[in-house]
Amino acid sequence: MDNYAKTFKAGTILFEEGDPGTDVYVIQSGRVRLTKRVFRSEVTVEELGKGEFCGELALVMKTTRPTTATVLEDAQLLVVPAEQFEAMIQQNSAITLQMLKRLATRITRAQFRLSNFALRRPMARLLHQLRAEWKASSLQGSEGVPLVPDDLAAVLGIEPAEMDEILTKAVKDRLIDVHEDGVFTIRNREAYDKLLMYLELHDRFEFLN
Repeated sequence: MDNYAKTFKAGTILFEEGDPGTDVYVIQSGRVRLTKRVFRSEVTVEELGKGEFCGELALVMKTTRPTTATVLEDAQLLVVPAEQFEAMIQQNSAITLQMLKRLATRITRAQFRLSNFALRRPMARLLHQLRAEWKASSLQGSEGVPLVPDDLAAVLGIEPAEMDEILTKAVKDRLIDVHEDGVFTIRNREAYDKLLMYLELHDRFEFLN
C-alpha cells in the first residue's frame, strides 16, 4: 500500500461535489473536511482524521461525489484507485465490515447535522447539536465523554465569534458547563430538553406564520 501514499498540503481540494468518483483516500496523518452545498451556503458535513477514509461513497453507489473534500492540515493519504478498492472489499470481508460500520456512522451523523439546519435559531441548533453529542458519548459507556466539537461553528453554519457568544450565554444561563479540556456537562437535562422543545416549536410556529 506504500505505493499509494501521497502528501497533500493544507488547502488542497481532493475532490469537489459532483466530480466522478475515481479514488478512495485513507488518512494516515492530518485532517480532511467534507462539505456540501446547501442552497448558497457551504455546510461542514464532517472532519476526518487518522485511520478514516473518504471518497468511498461515490464508488460504492456508482455516482458522483456527494461532498467536497478539502485538506485542513498537511496530510499523508493513501490514494487507492477504484479498481484496487473494489478488489480489496471483495477479497477481505473484515475490511468490508469495517467500512460499512464507519460508513453507516458517518451517514447517520451527516444526516443529523444537515437536518439541524431546519432550526433557524443558532441557539436552538447549538442545544440540539450538543444534546446529540452528549447522547453519542453516553452510548460509549464510561469511556465516552461529551466534547464540544472543534468544528462546531462550521457545523452550526455561523461565525466562530457568534458561536462563542452563544456558548457563553448557555453557560451563563446555567444550561451547560464547559471545562478547559473541551468536555461539557448538561446541568439539568429535564430543563434543557424543555427549553430545546420550546425553541423547536417556536421556530415552527414562526415559519407557519
